[in-house]
Amino acid sequence: MKKIQYLALFLLLILLLTGCSQSAANMDFDNFSNEKIITYKHRKGNELNDYAAVILFEYEMDNYTKYQVSYLSCTCRAASENYQHLLYVEINNNNNSPEEATIRNISYHFWGDSPTNPVNGVTYEEIEKELLPYLQYKSKAEVDGLNTLRDIKDAGQVERSGQKVDFVDAYTGATVSVDNTLAVLHALFDYHVNKYYK
Repeated sequence: MKKIQYLALFLLLILLLTGCSQSAANMDFDNFSNEKIITYKHRKGNELNDYAAVILFEYEMDNYTKYQVSYLSCTCRAASENYQHLLYVEINNNNNSPEEATIRNISYHFWGDSPTNPVNGVTYEEIEKELLPYLQYKSKAEVDGLNTLRDIKDAGQVERSGQKVDFVDAYTGATVSVDNTLAVLHALFDYHVNKYYK
């Protein structure tokens, strides 16, 4: 009888130890794994901190990959007003080099910042109409050269209150939204080329 009790206790101990080593944080699933967490440099004013972005969806097509990435952009307002962005990006897999990998398509599936920027009045609709088309077709090398809004030199002018103004001037005061989108694109491109351009 004691042998059976010891055997049962031994089997229970093995099951417990095996269960502990397979914690959910370390498991890979068909639709998610730890590799889907990418680190980006979150900007808030002059502060630069490592934040986590999560690739919620990744689907490889013949010559490009579709992504949905969730990340926090604005921490300027109360926590009750901050939401995660959900950015949709398609990146080519078949360019000649990793640096030439290009954004095929980009959109926000959910916008987490204010619909209207309280500092300068830039609206989500303007960002959707001006910033996203500017980023479309940019290569990894081009995006890597854009760390902040101030690095955007070739966007041309946009209309504000019936007048044409330089892109950077029009977005001054909305830098957090632009800068953190650029930072997430840096991290996503790094992930993408490490996986698809080896």
